[in-house]
Amino acid sequence: TFLAFSTLILTLLILFFNLSSSIYRVSNISYTDSGDLDYSSLEKLIGISIWLVDDYYFQDFYEENPTVESISIRKELPNTLITDIVISEKIAIIEDKRQVPSRMSVLYKNLYLEKSKDENNLVKVVIENGPVKEGFYEEIITFVLTLNKYSINLNNVSISFDGEDLFVSHLETKVSMGPASDLARKASVVGYYIAENPCLGEIRLIYSEDGTEIRAITKCN
Repeated sequence: TFLAFSTLILTLLILFFNLSSSIYRVSNISYTDSGDLDYSSLEKLIGISIWLVDDYYFQDFYEENPTVESISIRKELPNTLITDIVISEKIAIIEDKRQVPSRMSVLYKNLYLEKSKDENNLVKVVIENGPVKEGFYEEIITFVLTLNKYSINLNNVSISFDGEDLFVSHLETKVSMGPASDLARKASVVGYYIAENPCLGEIRLIYSEDGTEIRAITKCN
């Protein structure tokens, strides 16, 4: 009908006005400045219609700042973007001894590996031999996050990988964990024997005959 057609035309005109109006173009971007991040891609949003800004415009920011886990925006009309940037959590320091000299990297929760020197406040993972299978770092992240639920000083935890099995040390507790898989459940067992029922000695994790349970063979002092 004529009324419906007129309403559509009016809506389109209003939309066109808002998209093209200089009033609704980004002129201010609010963010907490950090010397570790590159904000140049955010500054490129200056002059863009505020109505068009969405997640697509932040792809370059993620690529330029791989330690960023997420960025969200709030639009304050008519021309201001307020950003909230979340940096991914540091999970572990990785020492890869398969090359000479060994390479030190920080593993982030978002799986980014950043070349770095040793950091004493993180779990240390030493890769003695390889190959490292796909999903290895995801398992390490899961292990550390699960272990962090217990009252454990994580900088006393070290993990070594010999190409086949993982071995965990915490002060006088040594744990043979087997392959680098199912580490969330294995971490629960390790956390129990470190924080809740301390075993100062050797522990070996095995599966029950049907594979549904993880059991610990302990040799505590």
